Amino acid sequence: MAASLASSASKKVLSNASSRLPLLSALGIREKSSKTDQSKRQRDLINHSRVRGIDILRNPKLNKGTAFTVKERQLMGIHGLIPPVVRSMEEQTVRVLTNFKKRSSDLDRFIYLISLQDRNERLFYKVLTENVEEMMPIVYTPTVGQACEHYGIVFRRPRGLFISINDKGHIYDILCNWPERNVKAIVVTDGERILGLGDLGVYGMGIPVGKLSLYTALGGIHPAKCLPILLDVGTNNTKLHSDPLYIGRQENRVTGPEYDEFIDEFMHAVQRRYGSTCLVQFEDFGNHNAFRFLEKYRNKFCTFNDDIQGTAAVAAAGVFASLRITGKNLIDNVFLFQGAGEANIGIAQLLSLAMQEQGATEAEAMSKIWMVDSKGLLTKDRPAGGISGHKADFAKDFKHMKNLEEIVDEIKPTAIIGQSNDLL
Repeated sequence: MAASLASSASKKVLSNASSRLPLLSALGIREKSSKTDQSKRQRDLINHSRVRGIDILRNPKLNKGTAFTVKERQLMGIHGLIPPVVRSMEEQTVRVLTNFKKRSSDLDRFIYLISLQDRNERLFYKVLTENVEEMMPIVYTPTVGQACEHYGIVFRRPRGLFISINDKGHIYDILCNWPERNVKAIVVTDGERILGLGDLGVYGMGIPVGKLSLYTALGGIHPAKCLPILLDVGTNNTKLHSDPLYIGRQENRVTGPEYDEFIDEFMHAVQRRYGSTCLVQFEDFGNHNAFRFLEKYRNKFCTFNDDIQGTAAVAAAGVFASLRITGKNLIDNVFLFQGAGEANIGIAQLLSLAMQEQGATEAEAMSKIWMVDSKGLLTKDRPAGGISGHKADFAKDFKHMKNLEEIVDEIKPTAIIGQSNDLL
């Protein structure tokens, strides 16, 4: 499936190295069809170009490296600015893969690929779509987590938009600064819960950038229609407050009504700028915000939360596939979840809804789902506490237990689902 999507994406996103007209059109260069006046034709090609010379090579969306033909180099004013040899995209791919494999660590490979994306976008996506299995763990998890932790060092040039709480009241104006008008997919984070690493603030920008790279490589969405956004409301990570390389607000997070007003303004500004069909994907928000934003906006905007809904869809699909092997009905299973964060809560809610769709009552469905967090089994009046929010929906009238092995022996689940930092 991934290979098929990658193949489709490469056809949609990447222009052939030998194809000149699409690039000339993007540059605003008009090409005459008449063959009788070659000198006039050449003057038109040169004079009507909106982008010329070194600016073409500095624009990652237009740059093809050494794949420009001699004629393209002459007409675009870049002749002599790159080595004289003409190398196709396929030949340049060999150089990229050679460099990639010579890197000593995954973080170095990540930096190399991001640098390639910054200078030659079409070559980056060509390499990524043709080597998905090898490069996806570098561009996204798990390596992107390491890159986020060292984002102050990894940072080379900004990708996407950084919107600060200080910009409250002017978010629409900031969106208008983004050069692409036809944005169809936004991945946004406030950096509060980056993977299993906690609050990384602005350093979490690596997540939206990496996720949207996969939108293009696997889903075929043109990169110009993707926009990563970081909402900087501060960070409660005290280490970042004294980090000289930190590139965000070195203050505690803004919360409460001011934070909610900020998010509201952002959502309405996106809709005003890009229309009601522009997808806003919430990514790595704190649990306490992720669920309420999903409920608040899901019926008003084109939005979803990948941590809650995306993970749930994949996990539920796996469960349904297993039913073909076991021959059981969904309601006949008992599910034990190790971890009670966004991902597991989302999976549990979806499985509960699925059981109700098959005729079970809500109480019957919820009775089949047990959850364990860092303090043990979710039970009502648990001595260790920590039963709040959506966790309370899954708390049972049962004795308190903490050891996972003992819990398994007691409950005898037919399926154990793990989405927890404790498993790392």
